[in-house]
Amino acid sequence: MSKQELDQKSAIMIVIEHLGSIPPGTRCSAVYCDSERVKREQDFHAKLYSQTGVEDKETIKQMVQANVPAEPYWLVSLKLGTPQPGEEPAFYRVSARTRKVLG
Repeated sequence: MSKQELDQKSAIMIVIEHLGSIPPGTRCSAVYCDSERVKREQDFHAKLYSQTGVEDKETIKQMVQANVPAEPYWLVSLKLGTPQPGEEPAFYRVSARTRKVLG
């Protein structure tokens, strides 16, 4: 097993432990968002907010900080094995540094 697989599995287990339990058949996956990807996500959100009419750069900066982690993280997806109509997968962010689920 590679180091990335162990880290991916650890991120998924952190989310499962955070939730308490998940139904059998739930499909789990995790993607690592490194510093470069975090920067692209921050840029995307800043552009999105400016296109929706927010002009104050400090306000945009605060909005981005509230919605995008500043450090690398794992994005964990949980999708029920037998989803109900209209049910979407749940996404959780796990800090790569603190190993905690981010709000």
